[in-house]
Order: sequence, then structure tokens, then C-alpha cells
Amino acid sequence: MKKNLITVIILALCVVNLILNILLVFVCMPSAKKTNNLISEIASVLNLELEGSKDAPAVALEDMATYNVEAQVVNLKDDGSGTSHYVQVGLTLEMDKSSKDYESLNTVLQEAGGAVFDEARNVIQNYTYEEVTDQKVQEEIKKDILDSLQKKYATQCIYNISFSKFTTQ
Repeated sequence: MKKNLITVIILALCVVNLILNILLVFVCMPSAKKTNNLISEIASVLNLELEGSKDAPAVALEDMATYNVEAQVVNLKDDGSGTSHYVQVGLTLEMDKSSKDYESLNTVLQEAGGAVFDEARNVIQNYTYEEVTDQKVQEEIKKDILDSLQKKYATQCIYNISFSKFTTQ
């Protein structure tokens, strides 16, 4: 009789195990697949961002040079609110030392650093307070400053601009 009772208990446990496995397959697995797909999509987006833009030049670490422009205050475009807004901005120019005109450009920048900030000021003054507080617009400002400097100095040696300081008021 004991063997029969143990066999019935084992059979009941096997049936419960089977039911729980069926629940696992039909309830938990679809949500796990959805989560896995979501993670895969996020990972693919992050990989795209890590690759960077395709038009950005690849500069070796030993060929990178920077030129810092001291932070200064720039008046922003009037937004019609009646209050004056300012931005204190400092720039860092990233340059390619392997570029053929690096030496001459570096000499020019050392002698006339104010001209670099004037180009930046001319670009920044075209934006309102609301615009410069937006991260996407800040990226647009960097691109506009880069284009302006590349055009002014007729060089591709400067390949990136970053803000060392960017404070709005």
C-alpha cells in the first residue's frame, strides 16, 4: 500500500510539474521574447551611436591637437520678451596634426585667438535663449561654428568643436 501511495504522489507531482511547464511556455516565454527583442533593438541603436557619423574624419589619437578659446560672454538674439539673455561660452577646437596646413593654422590661432571667438560670437548671436538651451540646437551651433572656421581659414584641419563651458542666463 505504501508503494502505491508513493507512486500516486510522484504521479501527482509529475502532473503539477507538467502544468507549470506549460504555463511557463505559454505565459512567460512570449514576454521574455518581447523583452529580448526590445533589448536587441536598444543595442542596435547604441551600436549606431557608438560608430559615430560617417562623414566625421577618423583621426588617430597621436594626431589630435586641441586649441582652447577662453570663455567669454555673448549676447543672445532678442526673443521679444524684453529681457536680455547671455551665454558664457568657451570653445575647444580639435585639430588634425597630420593635416598639411596644421603648423600654419596653429601659428595663426596662437597669434589671433580673438578672431576665432569672433567667428563663434557671430554664429551664437543668431540664436535666442530658448534655442540655445536645446541640446540639438547646441549641436547645430557647433556645426555652424566649425563650418565658419573651416571657411574662414580655408582648412579641414579643424575637424570638431566642443564647448568647454556653456552657461546661459
